[in-house]
Amino acid sequence: MKLKEDKLHYARNFEFALIISLITTITVFVISPDLNNTTERMPYFDEPLITLVDIPDTRQSIRSSLLPPPLPGIPSQFIPMDEPEILADILIKDSTKEMSSSRTTEKSNNLLGTSKKIYEASSFPFVPRQILEVVPEKIDGAEGSIRLKLLIGKEGFVIKHDILDNTTNNSKCLTFVVKAVYKSRWQPVLFDGEKIDYWLEKTYVFN
Repeated sequence: MKLKEDKLHYARNFEFALIISLITTITVFVISPDLNNTTERMPYFDEPLITLVDIPDTRQSIRSSLLPPPLPGIPSQFIPMDEPEILADILIKDSTKEMSSSRTTEKSNNLLGTSKKIYEASSFPFVPRQILEVVPEKIDGAEGSIRLKLLIGKEGFVIKHDILDNTTNNSKCLTFVVKAVYKSRWQPVLFDGEKIDYWLEKTYVFN
């Protein structure tokens, strides 16, 4: 009976102590909610004060010494041009080379066939100049040379050709060379006031 009464007093005392401790804890948090940062405070900044200041009306009495900036220039391509001046036609001297009959009389026997109007360029006292050079198309991997003998007509164009040597062993190279040859032009040659046909040799190299 006494043991039962002691247990009852113990339970009542425990509940009473628990209530007292909870009330004490709540009171401490209410009085001082932040125990760790009691001394630290958030900085306080005053709000800026914005006021309106009247700016007095001022006038510049002394004239500024600064010069105004220069005007931008107009590019030359936008400037209208006068009508172009058309010059008078100029006669271009014929590039035909005339041989002296006294120096070529005995060389004139160097003819081909029965024609008396076809000469060898090697018999001339000069080298006929090529007026227009047309370069043949290039072929990748082509190597070697093509040597031709060309018959130059009275107006300087090729009228016939012979193949002397072809080390390229490429039919396209030969085709392109022949096409370029017939589009080229050489210097017409006069003999005793008359244009003549002549043979010459030309070599094209591929590398």
